[in-house]
Amino acid sequence: MIFDTQQTLIASAAADSKGNVYLGTGHDGKIYKVDPSGKGTVVADLNELDIFALAVDSKDVLYAGASPNGKVYRIEPGGAPKEFFDPGTKYIWSMVFDKQGRLLVGTGDKGVIYRVESDGKGAPFYDTDETHIVSLAVDRDGNIIAGGDPKGYLYRISPEGKAFVLYDSGLREVHAIAIGSDGRI
Repeated sequence: MIFDTQQTLIASAAADSKGNVYLGTGHDGKIYKVDPSGKGTVVADLNELDIFALAVDSKDVLYAGASPNGKVYRIEPGGAPKEFFDPGTKYIWSMVFDKQGRLLVGTGDKGVIYRVESDGKGAPFYDTDETHIVSLAVDRDGNIIAGGDPKGYLYRISPEGKAFVLYDSGLREVHAIAIGSDGRI
């Protein structure tokens, strides 16, 4: 064991450029930073239940997607969390940065993907035929790959917002997505 959060679950993880790993937990809404030596500290204790999504931008700023209040928080290195984006939904399930540095936010209870600029202003980018967008990735061409629930579809959405169902898993949800170096999903 490297580090024990002593929380019920670790719901999300993200790494920064310095090798620090951030862990979003549930059901106390805490975020931990584990440095390369394995030392862990609490970096945020949000007034939320679960941190289902974490993302780190090119400047090592941490973004946390919280539920059930459905808000995104921005946490500067060494700083306090600040509300960054509120899409007015219940769940923030997934987040990833696109090739232009905009934050894409996969939400639930309506299955909408939001695109958020660096100033925190966002708008719906794509409204899927799902209830929840639980996973997001960006391929080497800048397409957004999104996994949904309850239909279990895997979508490919162009940067302009044109979508195509790549795969019907036949299962309820596509919970995680990885893009290989050769472009395979």
